[in-house]
Amino acid sequence: MLNKDELRDLFFIQHQLTDDLLTDSGLRTFASVLNKNLDTDVYIYDRFRDDIIYADQKIKKNKEFMLYIRERKLIRKDTAFKCCRVEIFEYQYQWQGKEYKELQLDLGKKDKVGILAVTNYQDLGEYEYRILIIVANSLAVKLHQNELVSELAQKCSSELIEDILNNRIDDKYEIIQRGELANWDLSLNYQLYLFSINADKNLSTDDAYYFYEIKERVMQKLHSLLKNEILRKYIIFAYDRDIVLLINYETEAEVNNDDIELIKEELNKKIDKFYFNIGAGTYVNEVSQISESYQQASYVLDFLKATERKNVIYRYNQLGIMRLLWKLNSDELKKFAIEYLAKLIEYDQGNSTEWLDTLGVYLEEGGSIQNAAKRLFIHPNTMSYRVKRIKEILEIDLQDQEVQLNLLAAYKICKYILEDDLDI
Repeated sequence: MLNKDELRDLFFIQHQLTDDLLTDSGLRTFASVLNKNLDTDVYIYDRFRDDIIYADQKIKKNKEFMLYIRERKLIRKDTAFKCCRVEIFEYQYQWQGKEYKELQLDLGKKDKVGILAVTNYQDLGEYEYRILIIVANSLAVKLHQNELVSELAQKCSSELIEDILNNRIDDKYEIIQRGELANWDLSLNYQLYLFSINADKNLSTDDAYYFYEIKERVMQKLHSLLKNEILRKYIIFAYDRDIVLLINYETEAEVNNDDIELIKEELNKKIDKFYFNIGAGTYVNEVSQISESYQQASYVLDFLKATERKNVIYRYNQLGIMRLLWKLNSDELKKFAIEYLAKLIEYDQGNSTEWLDTLGVYLEEGGSIQNAAKRLFIHPNTMSYRVKRIKEILEIDLQDQEVQLNLLAAYKICKYILEDDLDI
């Protein structure tokens, strides 16, 4: 049982933490209560246990701490204290031949917003555990506050996002001022990346709530990487099912491809059962160019989906002739493709063959029978036979370079732009 002095102290601690919430104090203020009363070190996980969203200065200065977090092995987990529907667990870990103990408890009950962990503690009694619970409750409220502010900022920026991505910009200086309300600096130059999140075969992204959880987790991870690893100004927001990321580089020559590679690698490490394609638009010199860069990156993602690629970073300038074709009228493109490939398409439809793809691979490999056969996993003699038959069906000379160029363009139109709209 607690004595009167301990009850009085708990009341004053609770009162002080309430004042701290009302004055919008930072996480460090709340953690300092534990530092002072329990003589412990404190850090806070995000609710997915992916990233540290707060750590004491002593922990931050310890270069081995993040290695410890990534490499440690859980030995056992026991209930250390339970009261008021709150359970505090003691975790025992092993790392580099030594054992370490931590106390951990969820921040929030129904809607968990994080996990509080304390280390380097001595034996605690009921009084100390109750202090830990009081601080945890205040931290949960504080993190909920932060989350609400973030959500409000996102809602306030929704119209701004629509205006920017659809290039509804009459006055770019007005847009820049509106961006300041969302804490975005739209006066800077940026490289734009567009992320698509895709489930593996054994999962379905039709579950809207589950997909929202994954997207939120990706957003949190991106914020952490950009703040702690890449250390550049950035803008990030969700749009439809994708995530738009703008990273500030003063000039196009400064764009560091290693930054986006690091992001992709970390996402793949932390979020399993999903894969990420990343489309890069052209470099943005001013806010009015964001819309075009976004459209380019969106087209890149469509291209990656059509070609069934996974975990790929692909840039708009890598598309070659496709950069020209996708802007043209689809009816004209279909007319061009049919003019060159109608007979082969009809043959495939009538014989359940896929010789259109055979022709495409042959052309993409520069007319090499060996390389094309290798890509299609068939014998070179089979490849030679197919090429001979394709020549006969189309009544063409495949040695003519101009014929090859036109056929390749027609194939790309069929494969990546018209897709299923190939009825003759």
